[in-house]
Amino acid sequence: MAKQAGKQTWRKKLGNLYGYLFVAPIVGMWLIFGAYPYVRGILIALQDYRLMERQSWSFFNSFIGFANFIELLQDPRVWQGVKASALLYVSVYPFVAVLALFTAVVLNRVKTSGLATVYRVLITLPWVIPVATSMPMWLQIYEPNYGYLNHFLSEVLKIWPDPPAWTSSASWYWPAIGLACIWKSFGHNALLFLIGLYNIPSELYEAARLDGANSWQEFRFIELPGIRNIMLLFIVTHVAFLGAGMVEMMTFGEGPANIGKTLALYGWQQAFQGNARLGYGAAMALFAGLVNLGLVTIVFKFFKSEKA
Repeated sequence: MAKQAGKQTWRKKLGNLYGYLFVAPIVGMWLIFGAYPYVRGILIALQDYRLMERQSWSFFNSFIGFANFIELLQDPRVWQGVKASALLYVSVYPFVAVLALFTAVVLNRVKTSGLATVYRVLITLPWVIPVATSMPMWLQIYEPNYGYLNHFLSEVLKIWPDPPAWTSSASWYWPAIGLACIWKSFGHNALLFLIGLYNIPSELYEAARLDGANSWQEFRFIELPGIRNIMLLFIVTHVAFLGAGMVEMMTFGEGPANIGKTLALYGWQQAFQGNARLGYGAAMALFAGLVNLGLVTIVFKFFKSEKA
């Protein structure tokens, strides 16, 4: 009996060993590609790390504590970057939310399967087209002398004889950037809302129609409550705005008086251009990450969702 119990214990230990060996590659990959970059990034933010000065690469040679964070809090260009990030967010995501939700509701009412598929593909095309292709296209649209938009307004429609240089005008910079970003991202978010609408039971629509509900009442009392979890996901994935805008601003330029230099772009420039102060750039990225984490926490605190 004791021999059999010992044999079972040995098999249990062997089974545990196999389990550890099974998850070991996953844990190892996470440590290498997940944990180490985070820890190294935090350490770099505490250094006067400069890419062009090899002696500063060592943590012990260039450790300066929280000096980078103290400097960025006193740097007016950091706060200009925060302002630019906020303006980019306001120029894009409220309109994306409205347009994406409206598009999803309209597509949800298309009952022909093939036609609905064509519409879904068309609205997601801007999202799947690489940024390197789509954003330069908008540069050609906005080009002040030979761009399509100015030619269309002044020569075809003849309603604006002297249209502005869109991305060089303080008045039109943010609307122009916002329109390009809305075009790029609304299809993906519309598809997200549409998935939520497709999961609403058809019996609810049938009951509402029997009660005499119109389209607006269906939207208000069935569709909006039915996709509140999707709406929470939309808010959470877009509220962290401080790290956004680098690609867009590099494509369209920083605008007059650098009004479009977002925090992400300024941090990248500090890290990889000029003196290549990677430590200062890493401190900005960590600062943005902490602020974004706070914003996401606030969203989860004030917006409740139900389990699916």
